[in-house]
Amino acid sequence: MKHLLSAEGQESLRTLAGARALFAFDFDGTLAPIVSRPPDARAGIGVRQRLALLAQRAPVAVVSGRGLADLRERIPVEVRHCIGNHGNEGLPGATDPATLHAVCRGWIAQLDAGLAAAPLSGIVVEDKRLTLSLHYRLARDCEHALRELAQIVKRLDPAPRVIGGKLVLNLLPPQARTKFEAIIALAGHERAQRVLFVGDDATDELVFAQAPAHWITVRVGLDRASRAHYFIHRQSEIVMLLDQLLQLSRASAMRDGDEGGRR
Repeated sequence: MKHLLSAEGQESLRTLAGARALFAFDFDGTLAPIVSRPPDARAGIGVRQRLALLAQRAPVAVVSGRGLADLRERIPVEVRHCIGNHGNEGLPGATDPATLHAVCRGWIAQLDAGLAAAPLSGIVVEDKRLTLSLHYRLARDCEHALRELAQIVKRLDPAPRVIGGKLVLNLLPPQARTKFEAIIALAGHERAQRVLFVGDDATDELVFAQAPAHWITVRVGLDRASRAHYFIHRQSEIVMLLDQLLQLSRASAMRDGDEGGRR
């Protein structure tokens, strides 16, 4: 795993200029800093401006665990693809939402009973209709809260697909698709020859681990166990990456214009 500013990382980025590329990003921890309360998360003005400019030149997607309505209001309108609920909202071909919603309704009733039997403070059950997120960032003892939550989740019926995160457990119904499957569908829709995906969390590791060899995958934060090809040190460096992508898109447009003029 090498830094994106390494010679190898820069060479990989340059290959994006010569092909139709899809630029896909996670939101929390990638485009926006992690905050104590998820509703407070916001992408900085510099990130929003650059993302809007990039979306005017190339296919751009934001693929998040957030619900679609929540995510859409945080993303510039120029972004073509806004995909919520881990790939289950905002993209055709997903499992019938009513099926996923019914599973989540059943889980909420079971979770209410489980949490009442093992009282835990600081647990927030986020109902995103098609998936659930159990936040324990505000728990007095996060390690104890995680152990207790894991036991409660094990008893849920039907058994969820559990994806960890930064002080959160994400519960996906068995029929739900993941971010990886959503990006595969997006790449096909856009006829993308190359894909860049940037993320920071366990839900993004599903993409890193399964990405075809020609994709460029970037993790925010160094993690030697990550399957991403490259990393940047911190979320604030996303501005640097967006600047590079804008430069590449300009160079590609200028080259295409020169070639068109010669024909």
